[in-house]
Amino acid sequence: MINRICDMCGEPLDPGDLRYELRIEAFAAYDPLDITFDDLLGMDLEKEIARVADACRNVSSQELMRQVYTSFRFDLCPRCYRRYIRNPLPPAGQETAQK
Repeated sequence: MINRICDMCGEPLDPGDLRYELRIEAFAAYDPLDITFDDLLGMDLEKEIARVADACRNVSSQELMRQVYTSFRFDLCPRCYRRYIRNPLPPAGQETAQK
């Protein structure tokens, strides 16, 4: 009974066969802001909040969340795992060149 396939090459992964589970998390990184008390005094906070809310108005909550955090889980056969480990971030345009 086959219940999994390699997410890279599509080959079936039989129960008991060696497979690799790849988990990837991507999240927004930030550098701390250097805000002074004078910066806050000169800022119209209500206007800034309205600006941010307006920028988010036409974006779905799912898309807003994806802009902050997302994760992926893949099953790989041994051959695709070795290929992935050798080159986890191929240059643009080569992502699917070696199927």
